[in-house]
Amino acid sequence: MPLEASGLYELAQVQLQSGNIEVALDYLSEAVQLFAQVFGPLHVNIANCYKVIARIHHALGDSKLAISYQQKTVIMYERLLGSGPLQLYISLC
Repeated sequence: MPLEASGLYELAQVQLQSGNIEVALDYLSEAVQLFAQVFGPLHVNIANCYKVIARIHHALGDSKLAISYQQKTVIMYERLLGSGPLQLYISLC
């Protein structure tokens, strides 16, 4: 299942580049579900999916959803990586 979830994440990236935003969101949602089934609700791959979902919603002008997903992303990174690496990550974005 992790390979399938990773494949869905990659397919979402391709769909985004092709302008198929809704399809990309569907793939990302499926990837999140599969990653959660295998690794539980707190995993870096889920945080990465949430980060992309947040960026999509920001680009679509849905600030409320974008902020919600970005907050989930930040919380997950903090819990997984601690606050030191998170600060480095934020500064690189």
